[in-house]
Order: sequence, then structure tokens, then C-alpha cells
Amino acid sequence: MTINARPTSYFSVPSPTLDPKLFQGRTLHSGVRSEISTILDKYLSTKYNHPEIWSHAWLAGSGVSHQWQSARTPGDLDCLVGVDFPQFRRANPSYQGLSDKEISSEINEGFKSELDLQTSNWNGYELTFYVNPTGTDIRSIRPYAAYDLKYDEWTVTPDPQAQPPYNPEWEKVVAEDASKAHQIHSRVTAAVNEIQMSTNPGIKRNAELKAISAGQQGLALFNEIHSNRSQAFSSSGQGYSDFNNYRWQAGKREGTVQKLKGISKYLSGLSTTSYGVELPDAATLIRRAAVYRNN
Repeated sequence: MTINARPTSYFSVPSPTLDPKLFQGRTLHSGVRSEISTILDKYLSTKYNHPEIWSHAWLAGSGVSHQWQSARTPGDLDCLVGVDFPQFRRANPSYQGLSDKEISSEINEGFKSELDLQTSNWNGYELTFYVNPTGTDIRSIRPYAAYDLKYDEWTVTPDPQAQPPYNPEWEKVVAEDASKAHQIHSRVTAAVNEIQMSTNPGIKRNAELKAISAGQQGLALFNEIHSNRSQAFSSSGQGYSDFNNYRWQAGKREGTVQKLKGISKYLSGLSTTSYGVELPDAATLIRRAAVYRNN
């Protein structure tokens, strides 16, 4: 399990222009806008009724900011989808009993398992789709920038002078995260090597338990860093300059996030090996049961 750090655009020097592959000056290329809108509308129409009356999409994040340049290939491009939840429920009665958060989770699960796989290298970008359970006002999540695909205009204008804050206390937390992730990763790697080398079923099973124990610690740390980042993009957060966003971005810079993701992926692989399928969490199973019961 060899995983390296990678550059992140968050720490890059802002470019004087926006990404010319996406924008002509400050206006999104019509072909880009049309193609992404079509991809999203086509997908939603196969899963739900009348998405044209309850969905609203924006391109957001670093890909549409002045910090779009980094060594990452493919580039990162986020499409955030606002949902008018009362309209959604009227158009899709089987979801009447679900909360806004549960509906968001249901749509996002489909995005992740189906749509994102089709757009993982869309014209040189990793194009991902995501619904926030906050309705149709994208400003409530404090994005770096947000370009409205429906009305062809900026809702949140990118700052050409954006630079991440620096706080030595924040860097201490980042260093602690990196150290913990390295230790956990080393333990998981040692256990994996033991699993692969051993022919004794008992020793192999003990090594699996070691990997799972260390992996669960890694998963807990990843969930802490990832979940706390969502607080940055909320009504109580500071968005781009929030500590929780800085911690996530610096975690990518140091390789912490990549290591913890790799550990999570390995744990999922153990679940698949042991049970034949990757087991969803309890909340997912409950939500699915509610939807299927009403269909």
C-alpha cells in the first residue's frame, strides 16, 4: 500500500485568469455548460421524476477559481446540485417520508456509484456531482466560487487574490494528523504483508484482525477530518479560510488524506472478501428500505 502526497490547488499561486479550457474570460464556454447540464439532466431523468422543476446546478470549487492550476491529472471539477425538496417530494411521492438529508444521501449514492464513474476523466477533468441538504441557495455553503449552469452567470464570484491563511497552531494539527496516519498506515501495511506471506489460516486470520483494528482507527481519523470540513462550508463556517478546510487541504498536501482513503478502501475489500459484497452502513440500509417499501 504505497501512497504518496500530491499537490493541491489550494496552496497554489492564483492565476491571473480562469481556466481557459472552461472559460472565455469570465464566461463559461457554452459547450461546457451545455454538455455538463445534459449529462446531469439525463442521469436524473432516468432515476427521478421531473428534475427540471426541483434541481439547480452550479460548477463550484477550486476548478472554477483562480487557483485552478496544479499538477493533478485529471483536474478537479465539482458540480453541486441544489434541490428544492418540497418540489422533489411532490414529483417523487415515494420519498415523502424521507428527510432532506436522507434524500440528499440517496441521490449522492447514485452519483458516486453510477454517474461519477462515467465522468472520472471528462475532457481531462474528474467531474463529480454532489447534493448538499441545504436547498437551492448555494451561498449557504460558502463555496470558493460558484457558476450557475441554469442562468449562465456567477452566483459567487471567484477572488483573484485568494490565498490560504497560515497559522502555526493549525500546522501542528496537520503534523499530528500526518504522524497518526503514517503510524496507522504502517501497521496496516505490515498486517497486509503478513496476510499475503502466511499460509497458516490462524496466523492469516490474526493478521486480518490486526489490519481491521488499525484500519478502524484510520477510518475514524478520516471521518473526523472529512466530516469537520463540512462545517467550514456551512452557515457557521468561514468557507475557504476556515481551519477545517485548511486541515483537509493540508492533509491532501501531506498525503494524510490519501493514506486514510487507501486504508478505508482496503477495509472495504476485506468486507467484500468475507461477505461477497461490500456491506452498506445501517443508515443506508434503513433509507433504502424506506424507498423500496414505497415504490
